[in-house]
Amino acid sequence: MADENLKELEQLRSAYRALGPGFPPEAMDLFSEESEVEGGDWCVKVFGKTRRCVRANDLETTDLFALPGTWEVMRAEVRRLTFKRGVATVTGFMYCRPRGSWENMRVPLLHVWTMRLGKALRFENLLDGIELCRIERVPGAA
Repeated sequence: MADENLKELEQLRSAYRALGPGFPPEAMDLFSEESEVEGGDWCVKVFGKTRRCVRANDLETTDLFALPGTWEVMRAEVRRLTFKRGVATVTGFMYCRPRGSWENMRVPLLHVWTMRLGKALRFENLLDGIELCRIERVPGAA
């Protein structure tokens, strides 16, 4: 496996290890616009229909896991992470809870990442039908 692939694989592992309440900086690094990768804004699609387009720094307010607004991700348990030709597949579980409760619920995850130069080009949450695609700029933004 090429050094760049190992770097991207470790970036993803780090982002999943950091998942918890809030949006971890390790995950934001994957989506940031400061890179040689074209486009820094994102289009959010749900079941193939565009919901909205956002700037990279607004992604932390985007629900990538289809949880109700009163729920939060507490941690992720990655069972398998494979990386081939710039595409990473992640399977495992997320542990979530309603805010104000201590009871965690285990939810399966199946994510597919398309990566280039250490940055995400696309993120798909296959079980919930959510997709993020990198775009040139948010429509209507200066």
